[in-house]
Amino acid sequence: MPSEANDSSNGIHISKKIDDLYTVKYTLQNQHKASINSIKISPDGSKFATCSSDATIHVYDLKTGSRIAELAGHTKGISDIVFSPINSNILASCSDDLTIRLWSIRQRKCIKILKKHTYHITTIRFSSKGNILISGSADETITIWDITSGRTLKTLAAHADPVSSICLTPDNSIIISASYDGLMRLFDLETGHCLKTLSFNSTSHGTATASTNDVLNFPISNVESSPNGKYILSSSLDGLIRLWDYMDNKVIKTYSGLDGKPISEKYNCGAKFITKTANPMIVSGTESSGIVIWDVQSKDVKYQLHQSDEPVFQVDTFDEGNYIVSCSRDGYINLLELNPSYVKSSREGSSREFTPITPN
Repeated sequence: MPSEANDSSNGIHISKKIDDLYTVKYTLQNQHKASINSIKISPDGSKFATCSSDATIHVYDLKTGSRIAELAGHTKGISDIVFSPINSNILASCSDDLTIRLWSIRQRKCIKILKKHTYHITTIRFSSKGNILISGSADETITIWDITSGRTLKTLAAHADPVSSICLTPDNSIIISASYDGLMRLFDLETGHCLKTLSFNSTSHGTATASTNDVLNFPISNVESSPNGKYILSSSLDGLIRLWDYMDNKVIKTYSGLDGKPISEKYNCGAKFITKTANPMIVSGTESSGIVIWDVQSKDVKYQLHQSDEPVFQVDTFDEGNYIVSCSRDGYINLLELNPSYVKSSREGSSREFTPITPN
């Protein structure tokens, strides 16, 4: 049931923490022989997949947690995976072996190999039509692929350090990229032109700056677009998550970790929006505090699942956050389900409306 606490040591006020917000449906362990780096739910919600430094992909039935396929073929660790948005049987993966592979889960085999990058491939995303794949790499570039032909459409010289994360705005018009150079960049998907560069400068009181001279920027490890496309969520290795009104070039919310601990200072810990609840929330993996959920508007911590002090590398959501899956370095895989009593009513709107957010 809801509880309330006040941590005056770090200024975090945990108001009405909702202990029963989510229920852990099941936990899996020791599925891979090395760390689990990413986890994704299929578009139809029937399955989820994990990828690992052991160079394999495992696919599971979402409802039961039983493994239904193992996909092998990469020769080095796999950093990221993503399902085709139009076919839950098709999965893409990217690896330190410099390849992107497309897999048929039903046939349990690789059906296409894409190769262009010259260093580890860190992140991949499909466009909503499933015909375009976008990849980011430690070679500092972003490549846009035509899936049907397997050809590259464009390669963007995106950053001055490895690309850590990419996402698309909901209308698929803009690629948002993040890098260890501390910058986020917005690229027009069709032309490849850089539309904007966002850089957090603490001396500018939370506003973005177009000038990166003489600014020490913390590496950005993850980016995510809000469901209505108006905001960007960025995770930085200064241990904080920031919510950007990117059209206004401003950080409007900053989220902190629990008990004075950073959200993440060493690892890429993914974050997602939850819009199934009356008030939008954010869920993120953390370095040592497990899974943490914040209220978007108030910034209060609403829920925590803490199984170990090992990093939770990635989270993914389905049905606006009705389900959450997570994976950690020590091999925990979790499925969480939202308590029905906290599901928003129809009169409280859709995720596309996404309640306007007032700045701090």
